[in-house]
Amino acid sequence: MSPRVPDAARVTATPVAIPASRLAPPILTWVGGRRWRLERAYAYRDDGTTITAPEGFAFDLSSVPRPLWWLIAPFELSIVAPLLHDLLYGSGGKLPRDAVEPYRTYSRQEVDAMFLRIMRAEGVALWRRALAFAAVRTFGRSSWRTAPSS
Repeated sequence: MSPRVPDAARVTATPVAIPASRLAPPILTWVGGRRWRLERAYAYRDDGTTITAPEGFAFDLSSVPRPLWWLIAPFELSIVAPLLHDLLYGSGGKLPRDAVEPYRTYSRQEVDAMFLRIMRAEGVALWRRALAFAAVRTFGRSSWRTAPSS
């Protein structure tokens, strides 16, 4: 069974949850096209570290090309996984100090592994997780930003 997300045009400051998820749903607003905005800061605990995505952060869910949506649509790969993946990729794994407690930076491999763990926690089917993970490992390099210097 595919997870269902509310009609995007009706999502305004709404908790958007994946039905099988064990994670708290982020509060999102659809801003048009493939863009979503986080309406409240979202904290995720990963292996002893808390990562906080800031209020106002915009992301596109998963970057699945439209012609492939018949096989796997962006909202079928979790909400939290692409949120944090986009956040960390956009900074090259080096978030502001107040966004990571205790502070650390992440490699691209670590971010992709986290993407996979979060999809598992959100109940995404194994075949979808495997396909999404293979895609970010294969095609994600061009989206990984060089971390800003301190």
